[in-house]
Amino acid sequence: MTTLNLQAALGSWPTFLILLLGATLALYLARQPAHQTINAVFFALYRMMRTCACTVNKTRQRLANRNRDVLLEQGRQHAERDLEKAFFEINKFVQNDLGGYPQLQRDIQETVNRIRDDYDNSRKVPTSAPDWLDAVNAIATIKQTDPAAATNGRILEQIHHSADVQHKENLAAYRKSTANRHRILKAMTPYWRKLAYSVDEVGNRLKEITTRAQSIDQQMLKFNEIVAGTHQAERALKASSITQFVIAALVIAVAAGGAFFNFHLIALPMSEMVGSAQRIGGVKVADLAALVIICLETTAGIFLLESLRITQLFPLIGSMDDRVRRAIMICASCLLLILASTESALAFMRDQIALDLANLRASLAGVDSAEGHSGINSWIPLAANMVLGFILPLALTMVAIPLEYLLQTARTLLGSLAEILLAASVSILRLTASGIKHTGVVVIGLYDLLIAAPLWVENLIRQKQRKAENQYTAQTEEF
Repeated sequence: MTTLNLQAALGSWPTFLILLLGATLALYLARQPAHQTINAVFFALYRMMRTCACTVNKTRQRLANRNRDVLLEQGRQHAERDLEKAFFEINKFVQNDLGGYPQLQRDIQETVNRIRDDYDNSRKVPTSAPDWLDAVNAIATIKQTDPAAATNGRILEQIHHSADVQHKENLAAYRKSTANRHRILKAMTPYWRKLAYSVDEVGNRLKEITTRAQSIDQQMLKFNEIVAGTHQAERALKASSITQFVIAALVIAVAAGGAFFNFHLIALPMSEMVGSAQRIGGVKVADLAALVIICLETTAGIFLLESLRITQLFPLIGSMDDRVRRAIMICASCLLLILASTESALAFMRDQIALDLANLRASLAGVDSAEGHSGINSWIPLAANMVLGFILPLALTMVAIPLEYLLQTARTLLGSLAEILLAASVSILRLTASGIKHTGVVVIGLYDLLIAAPLWVENLIRQKQRKAENQYTAQTEEF
């Protein structure tokens, strides 16, 4: 058996060598068209990948420009609203607090001038005695021996006494008027302090105006950068959009938790109202009814905030006539209050149902029923459920504010993510094109490796021919 296998193997070797030589010769003869075919196939794949990369890159650029325009437009709208609010506040501040400032300034100036004049008058020195009194006093004190001189001395002494009395009376009257003036000034001191306080208050208000003006200047600078479309403004808007998206998502998650709690608060009584056996698509009708109530509450809250112009999810509502908008606001408020009252009643009904179920379980278990217990321990959870049933629908109305921010920032965030994905796709396509190009070179190299022997023989023949041509050329140059 081994001998037969060996003979078969020896007999097959010539056939294998003949086939190998024939295949090698065929591959060698088809080398040029094979190279052309391989180059054409891999070049077509390379161009296809490059074309796809260019197309995706152009799409990415258009998307980037669109995202940039949307981001700058949203930033411009927010900046315009902030500027309008700032101008409205500073206008209101000037009208309310500084509208009567010129008249107040004149009154203050007049009062200050009057106080200054009174103070200057209060500082006048008393009038001194006349100079002739000293002369009369000197004459009156001279000792006279002549009777006539003595008579004259007595007359002069009387004149001195009268003048002295008159001077003292004038001095007392002046001191009295000065004291009255000082009392007047003392009585005016509170008014003077009040005027000083008014002046300080006006100064503080002017400082506040300066501060607000500086804030408006910063907002105007930011608005101009957004309008100009600078990279700094774009980066700031992107960072702000990401922050607002995260905050809005967290608030929406908290609101979803509240809605989930609200759903379980009214699901049980709704099953008693609409039945718990009916199902639609595998979902209980009671659960669908509870979800409808929660959705109606959220919708009423959204329309209420839209009519108050707090949110702008539906710009048509904000642009309506004031009378129509007020009617929508009243209807949404009434619907919200009705639904909140309904949920409060359902919460009360839920507590009663839970008590009945507890009594039923107790009666089935053969223990005493808790039906007769109506103390404070039973009213506290009942009141808490009713309060939560009334407050939660009102709290869900505020979900429109974070929802608006979430929708606005999600457009920018999703656009940025799509731009990143397209950029990654462009890189992958370019790498694939480069790989295809080098793969074609490798395939051609492998093809030439299969026909290495004929190529080696061809190379030897060409070297001999080249050597012979060089010798012939050298001999021709010698002749």
